[in-house]
Amino acid sequence: MIMQKVFIIFAVIILSSTVEAQMKMRNLQVIADEPANSTQIKPDSTKTANFVELNKLGVQKYLIEKDYNQAIAFFSKAIEAAPDCSRCKFNLGRSFLQVEKFDDAVKIFNELIAVDPNGSDAYASLGETYYRKDLFDESLPFFQKALKLNPKDTVTLCNYAVSLTMLEKHQEALENLDKAIKLQPDFTEAYSNRGYTLFRLGRYKDALESLKKAEKLDPEVAQVHNNLGVVLDELGKKKEAKAHYEKAVRLKPDYGAAISNLAIANLEEGNREAAYQQLKILEKVDFKLAGQLRNVLWSKYVVDASQQVKPKD
Repeated sequence: MIMQKVFIIFAVIILSSTVEAQMKMRNLQVIADEPANSTQIKPDSTKTANFVELNKLGVQKYLIEKDYNQAIAFFSKAIEAAPDCSRCKFNLGRSFLQVEKFDDAVKIFNELIAVDPNGSDAYASLGETYYRKDLFDESLPFFQKALKLNPKDTVTLCNYAVSLTMLEKHQEALENLDKAIKLQPDFTEAYSNRGYTLFRLGRYKDALESLKKAEKLDPEVAQVHNNLGVVLDELGKKKEAKAHYEKAVRLKPDYGAAISNLAIANLEEGNREAAYQQLKILEKVDFKLAGQLRNVLWSKYVVDASQQVKPKD
């Protein structure tokens, strides 16, 4: 039994491979340039802060501290102070998206569209929300509307391409990624996703070139190293592939796809003990992948054992 290598795509966002996507995140919206200090203001204090400060504090919690629940609290208070603050509502919707409160996010973005039908960010965010719900077909019209309103939005071009990829529309995905790269030549996620798409089209050398460009732009992205490993594996460059899996795991120790791929690489080298150690780690971070890897390890053990049995004379 051979377990397929796990390939990651950005949407900026994971063939012999299983596909997992990561959307490219959109910037939050800041209202003004006044500084805010989160050590002085709490979400339940509106008397000492206006909605501009509360929004900025929410942005800080979201972007710097990655505390999305606190960000929701600040953005909600900002909206209480200024019910017509569209930027506060947009940021609240983005925060709901981060904590997978998809219905709340959809409600917010639809409210924003009702007020401003020409707001491309709200349409794009709806597309991301439906994508995150695995409703890829339903995400497409929202990405298309966003791009009609803002054809040069490279984030939406990239994320639209990921939804197309999930629907096996690889050539159309490639065209949108090429547009994004033409508009933004330093777009790491677009190059990484382009590498995946080219891989799916069977253009392995082109895929490798695109992924190496992503690595050059940002050598510290674990997903890029994992993807490089998968392509190099396909090209028969096993040692180089393993080195990239190892770097992906160093950069992101809880990265299930890379851990699984590294375990398989060790198994292919005959290092079952190392593969079992990676399985123990994987069991803590990705139960599904761990189950698949366990089956591979067990089947490999049975095959090896059967090969050691000598026939009777």
